[in-house]
Amino acid sequence: MKHPGSKTVIRLLTALFIVCMLATFSFAQNPVSYSPTLTKVFADKVLRVGVNPLFKPFSFEKDGKRVGVDIDIANLLAKKLGVTAKIVVPKSFSDLIPMLQAGDIDIIMAGMSITFARAKTVDFSTPYFDTGLSILLNKAKSARLGISGVTGYNALIRKLIQNGKMDQLVIAVTRGKAPQRIVPRFFPKATIKPYPSNEAAAMATLKGEADLMVHDEIFLKVWLKEHAKEAQFRLTVLDPPFKPDYYGMAIRKGNQDFLNMLGVFNLELQANGYVAQYMGRYLPITSRVSTRSYNINEDYYGGD
Repeated sequence: MKHPGSKTVIRLLTALFIVCMLATFSFAQNPVSYSPTLTKVFADKVLRVGVNPLFKPFSFEKDGKRVGVDIDIANLLAKKLGVTAKIVVPKSFSDLIPMLQAGDIDIIMAGMSITFARAKTVDFSTPYFDTGLSILLNKAKSARLGISGVTGYNALIRKLIQNGKMDQLVIAVTRGKAPQRIVPRFFPKATIKPYPSNEAAAMATLKGEADLMVHDEIFLKVWLKEHAKEAQFRLTVLDPPFKPDYYGMAIRKGNQDFLNMLGVFNLELQANGYVAQYMGRYLPITSRVSTRSYNINEDYYGGD
């Protein structure tokens, strides 16, 4: 077997060195080799963000413009990436994950609860907002169960057990959202009534179609304030939330670099107080009264 001469070996080693240097330089210029999504985002200079169609104060229409906490966060992320955010509003919340998987959007920022079931199909960032599931109670409707005066989840459960009426409880939830799956664990004998939107479920509770609604604390308190004229003496939100809940950003699987970057981004959100700052743009929040509970100024009545 003929061995290559020393000059040939040197030429081969030199070529290999140049290739390695070019690869290193390329990665330094574009550190997203392990994220197809980010590679496309940088190429298009656009970050397509799927948001919740209607979830105050995270995503909603105001004066013909899409605004909210998630929109502000999306714009900040895009700015840090050096691209432009394109806000994509689906017909319904349940369309978001299929849209992500189909490649119609690059990321979901929609007040989406981090759940194990969802994590089977998408990758979640670390939480960017922590809240909790609360109870919107119809005081008049629930009087038949002896729970109209309860002040929290534990007291409510005790009363239902004492009165032997656990199986008569009717709970409104939003179809396709986390409470629909979670509520049976906390109210195993209750009748669950799903509605197409948060607003529909809350209005059904106001009308007495359900004894209570279970949803995120922020939504329930905002909705109650905005419907105070017709609801303030009939409905109440029980404090504190009975189950912690965490919102995460969702991306397609196989984008570890993007996921790592979102983890750092969310740490900066918390360290710099951006989320509280953005919340203050849409809600007159006075103080945080417990780990996951907010108070809203009494003079806030929204768009009556």
